[in-house]
Amino acid sequence: MKSFIKFLGMVAFALLPVLSSAALQAGKVEVGKVTGTVTLIDAKAQRKPLASGAMFQEGSLVETGLNSTAELVFSNGASVVLTPNTLFELRTFRQVPSAGIIDPYRQIEKDPSPSVTELEVPRGKIIGEVRKLNALSTFTVKTPAGLVRIRGTVFTVEYRVGPDGIGQIVVDCVRGSVETTVFSSNAGPITVEPGMQASSAVASAALINSLARASGAAPAAPGAPKAAAPSAATLALLSKPVEIMLYPIPAEDMAAIAALLGANSTLPAEVSTTINAMAQTMPTRTQIFAGGIGGAPNKSFGTVISGPQVTDTVVKPDKTGAPGAPMNTTTGGSETLDATLKKITDNVDRTVEQKQVNPTPTGV
Repeated sequence: MKSFIKFLGMVAFALLPVLSSAALQAGKVEVGKVTGTVTLIDAKAQRKPLASGAMFQEGSLVETGLNSTAELVFSNGASVVLTPNTLFELRTFRQVPSAGIIDPYRQIEKDPSPSVTELEVPRGKIIGEVRKLNALSTFTVKTPAGLVRIRGTVFTVEYRVGPDGIGQIVVDCVRGSVETTVFSSNAGPITVEPGMQASSAVASAALINSLARASGAAPAAPGAPKAAAPSAATLALLSKPVEIMLYPIPAEDMAAIAALLGANSTLPAEVSTTINAMAQTMPTRTQIFAGGIGGAPNKSFGTVISGPQVTDTVVKPDKTGAPGAPMNTTTGGSETLDATLKKITDNVDRTVEQKQVNPTPTGV
């Protein structure tokens, strides 16, 4: 009998890799409120209209048109609202199966199991609400200019490129905990406290390519128009260290967040009501930027963090993080996505092994 039990134990141990590989499964995203024209682009680049109640998984993109919004609710309880003219990609969303994953997902009060969520916003703005995360979970949002690591919070992430080719990344931490990293700065991860906004202006990949063509450092595509010379203001911006500004979320921005959530999400009404009440206590943008919009914040309200420009002497050999380079696969801090997935899988391994070795609470 003991030999048979030992044999079963050996078989169970041999199956651990199979169990752990199945531990992390693709999570699901359910579409909540939709207004206007919203398009889903699947992993095969097929486009179709997106309607309330639809489901999709990682590898899909969602695009909102002008005057259009979309609410996405994740099977870990998190949700995001895509504002007009936004392109959003669900790069990675995996989670350990759990009885706590219930449908509709809006009823989930906290992350029911370890999960890995990696979103990308190449263009536009999202407003997110992340429930209390599992200790092993990660939730990050990437833009071409930087990444944002989320730990249970209400937040916004925006990235847009102006006519001058300068990209603007803006991160709001309405409440909770947010950490942001600007790729083209060596200032390191910046903590954005509740009620604070972080912003930075950086050269877009298109501008960098244009400058390279104008200088003859990169060949232009056949038939491509000649690159226009950058303005003096653009050159001045590119010649100085990247600046990351930290200051209170302007009252106008806070009120806009409350209005967007109130009208375009299925969150309880008290969420938008509370945020709107917060807006009444915030300084206005004119008060924060007394010297004029576009300049540095008033010292009584905010700070400016300067980091040297990323150059070929400090960028990793693969150019990860350099301006215009392909975005890396970090999920916050220095961990890679593979390392994060391995951490969760290893933890599941240990749990499964303990259950095999000690199948009853008493160990009998």
